[in-house]
Amino acid sequence: MGPARLAPLALGLLAFCVAAETVQQISFKLGADRAGRSAGFVRGVALEPLIWAGAALWVVESVAWVLVLQRAPLSLAYPVMTLTYACVPLAGLVMLRESMSARQKLGAALIFAGVVCIGASGA
Repeated sequence: MGPARLAPLALGLLAFCVAAETVQQISFKLGADRAGRSAGFVRGVALEPLIWAGAALWVVESVAWVLVLQRAPLSLAYPVMTLTYACVPLAGLVMLRESMSARQKLGAALIFAGVVCIGASGA
């Protein structure tokens, strides 16, 4: 029995999940910042479109993740999904002009390297 492989559909769904999670977290961050400037935080969150967009994206991503799990071994899918731990902070760096220390950048690079090693073994 050879190494597990990801079918093209599973790989595409997985890429969507990583991208969706990244966009979702950026939406939540922007929405939370905007809601925090309103008169009442709870009301601000409830009325913030970016929060609702992030929640809707979470629902769609969850369905896509279930489809991934039907088509791919967890031993490959889950490590690839951890790319979000690097993509979200990098998106914050690029899109929100947040800062990252050299150690944080190194950590993100190590996550990418780890996923490449796992993916090369079977993706």
